[in-house]
Amino acid sequence: MPYASQQIKPVSIGQLLKYRRQPLSMENILDSVGYTQAELPVRLAKRVISFHKLPFIVGTNPHIARVYNQYYEAFDRLHAFAPINDLEAEWDFTRALERQTQVLLDVIPTIAQGFLECQLYMPREERTAFINDLIRSRIGLRVIGEQHVALSYQFREEQKKAKQSHDSAAGGGVAAERGKVELGGAGEDVWVGAIHTRLLPARMMEQCAQMVQSMCEMHYGTAPGYYVDGDVDETISYIPSHFEYITCELLKNAFRATVDFSNSTNRSSHPPIQITITKGDGYVGVRIRDQGGGISKDNMRNVFEYSWSSMQNSDSADEHGANGGGSLMAGMSLQTNLALQHGIGGPIAGLGFGLPMARLYAGYFGGSLDIVSMEGYGCDVFLKLRSIEGSVEDKQI
Repeated sequence: MPYASQQIKPVSIGQLLKYRRQPLSMENILDSVGYTQAELPVRLAKRVISFHKLPFIVGTNPHIARVYNQYYEAFDRLHAFAPINDLEAEWDFTRALERQTQVLLDVIPTIAQGFLECQLYMPREERTAFINDLIRSRIGLRVIGEQHVALSYQFREEQKKAKQSHDSAAGGGVAAERGKVELGGAGEDVWVGAIHTRLLPARMMEQCAQMVQSMCEMHYGTAPGYYVDGDVDETISYIPSHFEYITCELLKNAFRATVDFSNSTNRSSHPPIQITITKGDGYVGVRIRDQGGGISKDNMRNVFEYSWSSMQNSDSADEHGANGGGSLMAGMSLQTNLALQHGIGGPIAGLGFGLPMARLYAGYFGGSLDIVSMEGYGCDVFLKLRSIEGSVEDKQI
């Protein structure tokens, strides 16, 4: 496969943000699609070849084979496009790219199930290396692809507004943008493709906590409260879907552990989850504090290991919480788990991928994720996210 032998051409965050000057022009969009069309088939081809290097018995696992086929089909469809020189061809490519992004949504839950079934046939270190490479590659693929798709839609929305500006009812496109603006600071220029340049972590945490609280109530019939304090007006330049994925994973652990510990200790009520926002020089910190019993010293070394979860090891402790108690998603079918998870960026509950993936996502743009546990009481989870704009402009994707 000649594409796989080509060198990846990394793009910096600064280059992705160079289109922030509005309005977007046709030249901007053709420049963006030119890079996207040239780069994604190369990266997809390298992923396909990586599957060829797996042990035969692992590569033929139906879950892993399904992911392989999805990557191959994505490569096959995208590399078939002729060089793009006009907006009509760009739009055809963008729609195909958007469809492929949707097809690849369940890659991680599927690969998680596959490697769970193949643990005996591949050393842990090799499994971890393969999964880490796959996830990092997937993040890069999605950032590049979703950035272009978002820019393409943004360009067409601007063109639509420009035509409407000659009418007395100017601003007809505002409703389409309202959902985006509500994530952070006001104004139509806060989005550069998929990057929100004035994202409000406190508002995102409120939305994620509400969603996880509802999931907890659906499974347990009860859920702890929560509150957000600290620097609640602080903003950050970040990709909202990444922020949402990381924080939903952490909140699920906190809510689950709190209810489990209440049940195991006959606690009359659930202490609330405390979410504290802090600002730093070029970054935002999020601390999630719960009283869910903490993590034992023996299990702390495992919480960031792939496929380590109480759902698969019913006699061991959960990723976060006391021994005993089922997980938030325990007792549900794999299909139900995945259906619930697609709405929050694909977090994996019960397959042991949640925390290690959250740490990978946090570290991708120079952030970090740390857990401090007080066994018998609870956990403090410290999430540090660097602003995409400015401090990590040299980050290569």
